[in-house]
Amino acid sequence: MEPAVHLGHQTQVTLYVEGTGEQTRTFELWIVRVDDHAYLRALSGIDSWWYQQVTMTTAQLWCAEGIVRARFEPVEETALLDRIDTAYEDKYGLGWPGPVGFITAPEARGATLRVVREHKA
Repeated sequence: MEPAVHLGHQTQVTLYVEGTGEQTRTFELWIVRVDDHAYLRALSGIDSWWYQQVTMTTAQLWCAEGIVRARFEPVEETALLDRIDTAYEDKYGLGWPGPVGFITAPEARGATLRVVREHKA
């Protein structure tokens, strides 16, 4: 199984982002899997710092399984966004219903990213 897909089985990942002209930052994020892809959302929407940074370059995701270098593709297909909402509700809803409400809200939903593993050259 591809590491980017396997990431979707993790409860939480750490996004490690090197910013342009700024210090390196890390962000703890919830991640879900739908079909053969892993997805992340920026809770604060597309204007959040890390969302802006990763849509321009690659970044590292750290988890219990190791480090994965990935790029991130915005997702806009309504039917897929609905399935990602359901994945968040199924995975996190029982333990954290309040935060799941935020991560499935329109602002975060509009900042959905597909995780695409970068293969070493």
